[in-house]
Amino acid sequence: MDGGHGAAAPLILLLIALIADALIAGLPGLRRGLAAPMAGFRALALWFDARLNRARRGAGALRIRGALVALAIAALGWGLGGLIEDAAGALPAGAALTALTLVCLLAQRAPIDHARRAARALLGTNLAAARAEVAALVRHDSAAMDAHGVARAAIEGLAARFAGGLLGTVFWFLLAGLPGLVAYRAVTAAADVLDRPTPRHGAFGSVCARLDDALTLIPALLAGLCLSLAALFAPGANAAGALALWGRDLGARGLRGGFRSEGAMAGALGLALGGPRSWDGETRPGGWIGDGRARTEAADVRRAVWLVMAAAVIVFLAVAAALALVVS
Repeated sequence: MDGGHGAAAPLILLLIALIADALIAGLPGLRRGLAAPMAGFRALALWFDARLNRARRGAGALRIRGALVALAIAALGWGLGGLIEDAAGALPAGAALTALTLVCLLAQRAPIDHARRAARALLGTNLAAARAEVAALVRHDSAAMDAHGVARAAIEGLAARFAGGLLGTVFWFLLAGLPGLVAYRAVTAAADVLDRPTPRHGAFGSVCARLDDALTLIPALLAGLCLSLAALFAPGANAAGALALWGRDLGARGLRGGFRSEGAMAGALGLALGGPRSWDGETRPGGWIGDGRARTEAADVRRAVWLVMAAAVIVFLAVAAALALVVS
């Protein structure tokens, strides 16, 4: 029975964190504070980038330097997570510290809020405001996007953040505790700024990007299944289309990296996502995901929000079901 209660503790803390994130993470006064840990890891990656990513170095040397940066950031995250876990075990309010850490590292409510605001801005023909919102959801440039590109980016970002920020957080916390979770989120934060197919970052950021892809692969697989299931309950979504395109997208690029279950989103909504993207002001070709309509609109973003919200509820219910099994 004690072992069951011990196994139940992480699940209980996850449920608390999921509820807290859904209720309070959208409050303006708390949003910046909760985002500080991820912003700190991004700033650290940029600091390394400015000092070690030198154009005069060859591609091989830059890959080695980038690999060392990725490993250093992952190790720092692991150590920091271990310190927090040790402190949580020693303090009377240790459970609250763990739950707060989980809320800081979750990306459940924030992406939904960004997408909602982007949709409102598009409806109000405020393209600049919509671009600013999707900049928080995607790694490629948003400054020159047209309205359809902004809508596609918002939908793609929702899928990617659901896979990495929500399911990735749940998966790595349950698998490796706070050390594994903080290390994972540190790597994803570094990849947010270093994973760019440009002359400057193509070599230096390559190892960080592939490490991020590898760590996110299982959460992305789970995300595709959750989004396909959620399509049964989301307005205007197609569950069969989501599952079919998710499998096709996985077969096309899953093992080569970059897979974030956007295929399930595109199939559920009957859209084509992806396409050409801008990196550091230069447009680069990109493959399309799906055979549907590429001229996405604010209404499509709102449908994607409903789909992700339904998928988030499924994640919550799955964690609750696992808790019920453990304590029974």
